[in-house]
This record gives sequence, structure tokens and C-alpha cells, in this order.
Amino acid sequence: MKLYLVRHGQSTGNVGGTLMGQSDHPLTELGEAQARAAAAHLAPFGPMPVRCSDLPRALATAEHIAAAWEARVVPDARLREIDLGDYEGRSWEEFEADEELKVAFADDPYGTALPDGESLAHVETRVLAAVRDVLVARGVGPEGDLSTDAVANADASALATGFHVTDPGQNACIVAHDGPIRAILNHYLGVPPEKWWTLSTTHGGVSLLEFSRGWVNIRYVNATSHLAGLGDSVYVPSEPGDEPAAG
Repeated sequence: MKLYLVRHGQSTGNVGGTLMGQSDHPLTELGEAQARAAAAHLAPFGPMPVRCSDLPRALATAEHIAAAWEARVVPDARLREIDLGDYEGRSWEEFEADEELKVAFADDPYGTALPDGESLAHVETRVLAAVRDVLVARGVGPEGDLSTDAVANADASALATGFHVTDPGQNACIVAHDGPIRAILNHYLGVPPEKWWTLSTTHGGVSLLEFSRGWVNIRYVNATSHLAGLGDSVYVPSEPGDEPAAG
């Protein structure tokens, strides 16, 4: 089974100069173009089920992708970006000025929760639970095995989640945000928590994981060739500790 991970197109919140987690923001004109480009890139590999974050920027991107196969999009709140709590909508400079929080992140970047928000550990837990549902619905165990339990539970999982099985082992697509996609890639690459920020993704970028015979292979991370000619994505860090993404 191949699992495609797509970051949503650029949204109005990404160009606003403030920290953005779970706020509602529509796609910009560039974001719409990035979503269409990602859809065209994936079209030859479908049809496939499409699950996405229920935030508008991810949902709109997923609808472009699913339209190529007349597929149904399944929104899943577990695939949302990190909840920034009290820092939602505030400036990066305000976060930098919070010395106590900066020290906490320096000591434990993975386990430190933002005030009234989430930690990266919280994000990883909910995102990987959503991924497990996708894999089981496709008849694949979380480590790539076409296991008896996975196959036996596939129909029940599909009915519970709306992510219906066609033929076990075929492709699937998740459309989400930089944070959730990092969580998935970091988990399967075995990236230690202190190196969480090593990977980053571009708006409209595509990554590919393949699950087969007990193996999970990362085929590529953040492919962007399909975005050529669309101009640079404007990238504003949306999580504390984030670094500017290339492209």
C-alpha cells in the first residue's frame, strides 16, 4: 500500500505574519493553484480514498485531489495542526519574548505544551491514531504487514470511520498540515523527539510512504516538482521552533 501525504496549499493565515494553528483560513489564489497542481500530480495514481484535516485550508485542498476520481473526502479532526492555545493568532515576536516558555521548549521541545494548547507529543498521538485507522481500513497493519488482524478489522474500521475499503493494499491519501505530516514522517523514520524540527514541508508538497511485507519505506519527502512555475510559497512559522521551509 502507498500512502501519499499532502500539505495543504497556502492559506490567508500563512501570509498574515502571525502564529497559526487551528484557526480557520481559506486558501489564497496561490494556494488554490498549489492544490490543483498536487491533484494533477496524484491523479494517475488513483482512485484512492482521501482523508484530511477538517480545517478549511486542508479540506479545500483535499477536495481538489478527490475530484480527479470523484471520490469522497473524509474530514478527520485528529489531522488538525497543533493547537497553539493562548498563542493562536499572536506574533512570533511575542513567543520569542516569553523567556519561561522558551526555556521549557529548549529543555523539552517534544513534551512542552503551549499555554491552554497542545504539545508535540499530543499532536503525534492523535495523528498516528488517524493513520492507523487508514491503514487498517486498507487491510494493512501499522508496520506494513498485511496481517490477519488488520484484514479482519478492515470492514469494521471502515464502517466506523467512513474510510471505506475497495481492494486492500491499494493507495490512500492524507491531506494535512506541516505539523501532522512531520509527526507521521518522524515516527516512521525514527527521528528522536529533540530532532522534531529537522524536517519541514512546502505548501502543496507531497511525501510518499509504502507499506509492504512488514516494511515501511519512505519513498520521498516533500516532492515539489509539480509546483514549478507557481512562484515561491510564502512560509510563516506556525509552530514554536519551526524553521522556514524551502520552496
